[in-house]
Amino acid sequence: MTGSKHQREKILPEQPARQPEKIFLTPAEALAAIGIDFAQYAPQIELFCNLVPLVFGNQALVTSGATRDELWLRIGARGSPKRLDGRQLGERLVARLQEAPLPLERLAAICYQVFRGRTVTGETDGTPGLWVETGMEDFVCQRCGRCCSTLDFKNGGTAADWERFEALGRKDILDWIAPIRHDGRVVACRLWVDPLTGRFADGCPWLVKDAPGRFGCRIHEIRPEICRQYPGSRKHAEMTGCIGFCHRQRKGISQQEATSDPRKVFHG
Repeated sequence: MTGSKHQREKILPEQPARQPEKIFLTPAEALAAIGIDFAQYAPQIELFCNLVPLVFGNQALVTSGATRDELWLRIGARGSPKRLDGRQLGERLVARLQEAPLPLERLAAICYQVFRGRTVTGETDGTPGLWVETGMEDFVCQRCGRCCSTLDFKNGGTAADWERFEALGRKDILDWIAPIRHDGRVVACRLWVDPLTGRFADGCPWLVKDAPGRFGCRIHEIRPEICRQYPGSRKHAEMTGCIGFCHRQRKGISQQEATSDPRKVFHG
């Protein structure tokens, strides 16, 4: 008996749904995160325009000008329109949020649009705030090396990174780090500074090519915190060219392969 084609097909069990990854932000942390988001990318004009009524009120209006980056903002029904470019509009939105804190429900609606993740009000340990979904539960590093070779991580080292490398006796790593001191204490670090020239290196000195289109990190298990955290959210991945969410749409590295050998795999 061979059975019908339908009977012969292998029936795959349904994969359990992954729990959404989320972070908790106090209102102050949420406002700080919005400011960082607006500053670290090119002006997100469509987003900024959508946020205008949420931040300034329903009577606020923003219209396009003669050029792509020219905008006119009117606050209130009788307000005079003011000319702004995209970055200035982002700065006005952040300034208004800091001047006039909004109810948590309104702030949640803003964070939903800014961070592109479901946002709900809540609390932790009695502190009110927002739970923001990051989308990171679907992330699988594709080992493309793009984040290590193209992103600006130069000023991202921390005092904790320096202390960790010191405790491990990793002088080879410390030689590539320029510590920033205050009152004799290391408070931050610059990554990666060529010990021979004193200049920033072109890319990460620990990045190695394992195979065509595949890279690894020679210090993966003890890499700096900024590398461990990348991309942090699905939006940041999309905004910086990370392909770690493309594995479902194209043939790429699997979750099992991505975690099988930490010496050859990095997540930022």
